[in-house]
Amino acid sequence: MYTEDDKVLLKYLAEHFINKGDDMMTSDLEALDCYSEESVNKLRTLNLVKYDTDITLKIYPSVVFEKSKLEVLPDHYQDLKKWWFSKKWAVIFTVIFLVLPAIKTYIDLVGLILK
Repeated sequence: MYTEDDKVLLKYLAEHFINKGDDMMTSDLEALDCYSEESVNKLRTLNLVKYDTDITLKIYPSVVFEKSKLEVLPDHYQDLKKWWFSKKWAVIFTVIFLVLPAIKTYIDLVGLILK
């Protein structure tokens, strides 16, 4: 969804919002290496920023939330789980190596308790 320049611009705008407030001069924005009109338009369609006047850009607080979403690490466990159970042989291995030993352990514990 975001290009690398979009991410850098989004992080810069979030830091600017936190440190300096919600208004930014467009000349300061255009001086950045990561600036492109396409990136700003993408952020405008997501209602993260808007042009207040011809020379100022208003930054919304939601830009900070969006930045924090970008910094969240991916959940590799969920990805691995989806991959594992997409394979036909995975269910067989799961039953043989996890479920059956767990059932045997449960039966052994119940037998030990009832003795």
